[in-house]
Amino acid sequence: MKPARYAEILQEAVRHHQAGRLHESETCCLKVCALIPDQSDALHLLAIIYAQTRRYEMANDYFSRAIAAAPARADFLSNYGNALWEQGHIDEAITCCQRSLALDANRAEVYNILGNAYLSQNRAEAAAESFRKALSLHPNYPHALNNLGNALQKLNQTEEAVTCYRRALALQANYPEAYNNLGQALKILGQISEARDCFRKAIDLRPGFTKAVWNHTEVDPIWLAPLDGKQLHLRRYHEEDAVYLRQCYQNAIFMAQYNHYIPRHQRIEELAAKLRQAHEMHPCQSRSVDWIIIRKSTNQPVGIANLVEIQFPHRRAEFLIGLPDPKNHTRGIGLEATLLVLDYAFNKVYLNKLTAVIYEDNVSSRQNGLALGFVQESHLREHMIDPVSGHFHGLYGYGMTLNDFRSNQRISRLSRRVLGRDITSTHP
Repeated sequence: MKPARYAEILQEAVRHHQAGRLHESETCCLKVCALIPDQSDALHLLAIIYAQTRRYEMANDYFSRAIAAAPARADFLSNYGNALWEQGHIDEAITCCQRSLALDANRAEVYNILGNAYLSQNRAEAAAESFRKALSLHPNYPHALNNLGNALQKLNQTEEAVTCYRRALALQANYPEAYNNLGQALKILGQISEARDCFRKAIDLRPGFTKAVWNHTEVDPIWLAPLDGKQLHLRRYHEEDAVYLRQCYQNAIFMAQYNHYIPRHQRIEELAAKLRQAHEMHPCQSRSVDWIIIRKSTNQPVGIANLVEIQFPHRRAEFLIGLPDPKNHTRGIGLEATLLVLDYAFNKVYLNKLTAVIYEDNVSSRQNGLALGFVQESHLREHMIDPVSGHFHGLYGYGMTLNDFRSNQRISRLSRRVLGRDITSTHP
């Protein structure tokens, strides 16, 4: 085959690759390599195709062969570095990028790859420097701007990160990763509504973008919604609840079962200020949702319920509930409130697990949790010291997963009777 014919086949391979026809491009490259085994451009394009299709063992082999055939090609080294970074071979990726830059220090894309490798090692300052070098060579480089924003976020320079993401989106409006990252930064700054819009745009651009979907769920307004049952209404703490909460906190018998560590003698004004500040925060900021349990017939508070230690990445939270007046313990109030919180946790904000930590001597709560379907997961003996008595207390840990909840026939029956609907159903 004449050299001109090789060039034609390679050009055809490039055209197929640019059009996304990877199989046809691969076929053309293999034709060239069958006759000229060390044809570096064909070897390199094959390596790129295999990396794009995650056939990394073959990609690494062809990158090595291409580099051996043309050791002065900086682009071969940088593309191999990117493939190694994708595979998690970070040290090798950095070495390849450095070798590429030694051959040609004016390649913005190589600084971008190098920055990503540094980020993988949590070397945020080195990463930011690399991304800035990329931008000094190519100021309108949206990917480098997005990545610089990621590095700045790790350096707690969130406002500067927002500027980077906005610049990236001004250059490339259909950039779902940049929208998702901008949303994360805005959430940190407390701009929840705008963060929600950014996550929504990321999902619209890429419907299967799992990270953006969960980020959007995290800032959903449903987290702020009240819970409504037949005889109860649960709403978030308000500033005016300071008087009732102080009464709860000063109830020594109640707090011995509910929480030993909340300050019991806060001034009304101080507690009201804390409640006002907390009410202005979205649960994605406070990592908790706190409700006053209101009896509809009297419109008076009868208890408190909480989801605390919310772990959004793991879709997990700890559940607490307390009824200060013992007379309410046998009136179904605790059951209805608990069912409302289970419905909220598993069906509205899509948690995967609820945990409950109960003091060792709170036998009734332990029995109620087990009867409802919580599973004992731990028993920590003499685990915490009471700040008042100085005695050590044991703790029992319980958990209920989404699968436990969905298959729980008792909750199914109880919720139909108490709430008028089966909360365990995926289509209540």
